Parts: sequence; structure tokens; C-alpha cells
Amino acid sequence: MTEHNTVYLAWQAPEARDWHVVGALIEHSDKYVFHYTQGAIRADNFVPFSGMEDLRKSYISRELFPLFQNRLLSHRRPEYPSFLKWLGLSTAEATPANILARSGGTRGTDQLQVFKRVEIDPTGHYKHFFFLHGLGYLSSSAQERVDSLKSGEELALCLDNQNSHDSSAVIVRAKNPAEIIGYCPRYLSKDVRKLLEKPNVLRASIESISADAPKNYRVMCKIEGNAHNLIFDQEDYMFTD
Repeated sequence: MTEHNTVYLAWQAPEARDWHVVGALIEHSDKYVFHYTQGAIRADNFVPFSGMEDLRKSYISRELFPLFQNRLLSHRRPEYPSFLKWLGLSTAEATPANILARSGGTRGTDQLQVFKRVEIDPTGHYKHFFFLHGLGYLSSSAQERVDSLKSGEELALCLDNQNSHDSSAVIVRAKNPAEIIGYCPRYLSKDVRKLLEKPNVLRASIESISADAPKNYRVMCKIEGNAHNLIFDQEDYMFTD
């Protein structure tokens, strides 16, 4: 287990359908810490989670909190090895925080999502992985282009400012031949837009293709580059549905 690994929890408001970052889970070598973020305090109608009712308190546990444990696939399930392969994680890397960050920790019974922020090291370098969104809505020609993708293939990321559903949306486009193949996850759009403001600080590519995986785990993308002096505050913002 890593000494310090942080993932964030986003909550979707049921009526407005906008997403708020409401909490952070910190995975230490010997314990877990959860605290609410400013998004939980500012979001209308947000209700604290059971057993963690105080929005201004840090919660500490030797065991993973049930809120997050219930979002993990049991290692006893026969599909668990395939699941790790789809996520691009080795057994040694498969800590709860890493699994939640890659998988999103989504459940059909609620409106919560787990994600990891873009982390820039002291030298300015960053590397971040995400699954391509929107595969279920592609045209037949775009689906054919997805089927032809190869690991390592270069991608372009483009702003979709005229998107009537999400003005912050970021399109993912394949090259040679060019074809729109999906979108960045909404939680990542703000960071990608900030990176795209500066030339030559972002490279995007296909990390892996898992033809046997569900659509939400089929195409893993990677962004990396050097972005000195850029700071991402993901504890206090919204992203739209």
C-alpha cells in the first residue's frame, strides 16, 4: 500500500444533475482518513453519509469505510483477475484507493463517483489514466474507428464549447484517420482545459484496449506531460452532467 494516496468523491445533485466534489479519502500505509470538502458544505440538499454526519470532522479507521468498501469488487469473484487487467493494475498496485480511482467506484443505486486528481510532481511532470466515455453513443463509423485503435496510438483532445449539455466537455479524437471517439470524463474536463491553455504541455494516447471488457472499461487513455506552476484545486468545484 502506498504511504499516502488520495482520491476524491463526487456527488450528483438529484434535481440539478450537477456534480459536486464532496469528500476526500486518504489511504495511508496503516489507516484510512476521510474528510468532507468545501463542495459538501456548499452543495444544496447534500446529506452527510451514515456514520459520518459531521461535515467538519476527519474520520480515521484501520479498515476501509463501508461507503468505499461496498464499491470494490471482491477479490473472491472469478472475474477479479480480468477486472484488474481492464483497470491496468498489477496485484501489487491494486490497493483500494487505486482500484476506486481507476474504476470510478460507481454503483447503480446511487449518484456517487470516485476519481483521482491530476498530480504534478516537483519537476512538473504528470501522468494520468482515464477510461474513454461515451462509447455507447458513437456512430457506426466512430465505433469502427474505436475497434481499430491500438495501444500507444496518439490522440487529440479538443474543447467542445458548444455542447448544450456540458459547456466544459472535452472531445477525444483519434488521428490518421481522424474521428471523434468519445469524451474525457467530466471530472477531468476542468484540468484538461487548464492544460490545453498552454502549448505543448499535454500529450494524449491510447494506453490499452480491452475487447472483453464492458464499454466503460474498454478503452484506457493516458495523458502526460510537463506543466510547471499549474495547480489544480479539485476539492472545491462542480462539473455538470
